[in-house]
Amino acid sequence: MNIWPRQTTPAILLGSTTSAVGITVLSWAVNGGKDSIIYGMMALTGHGIGMRMVPATLHCLAFFPAQTSAITFIGSFALPFGGTVSLTLMSTVFNNKSGRQHADAHTGIHWAFIALIPFMWIVVVLATFLGNVWILKDGHHDVVNGAWLWSLVTRRKLVKERRSRAADGMGVAESGSAPPDKVNEEKQSKADAV
Repeated sequence: MNIWPRQTTPAILLGSTTSAVGITVLSWAVNGGKDSIIYGMMALTGHGIGMRMVPATLHCLAFFPAQTSAITFIGSFALPFGGTVSLTLMSTVFNNKSGRQHADAHTGIHWAFIALIPFMWIVVVLATFLGNVWILKDGHHDVVNGAWLWSLVTRRKLVKERRSRAADGMGVAESGSAPPDKVNEEKQSKADAV
């Protein structure tokens, strides 16, 4: 990520896809009792989750450079909350599908993983609608609003906007220019003066 491609969306999309593929194949491997595939898919799912954690944070910080504390909070909250929701869903499905006193635990585990599959693939679909961030070596970054992947497919041109993080944490839209809120305040004060 730091060397190539220096973009956030490809890493987020690849991580989301590998996680979804891992969970999908994992449910099949659990049903078939294929231990080596189970271990491999658990590793693939973990790889996908780890691959998108930092790029997702960088992506948010690039779009909202003045919101560092809020982004850090959301990131710190979302991961354990998502794990809690997933675990609740899986344990509910497991308890309902495994029968009395978990007589058929194998089927319960199989269906518990199947219950996660739609959510994993929804994340992949949503990731295709993200904009993109190019992280530049000078500390600035280029941001494109709109569905970046779909703009590549449809050959629609999206406009890149250069942003940077100022020393005070406020995002600057162009190198050396004021943040958008300051520009609006200046315009309003000029209008009031006239």
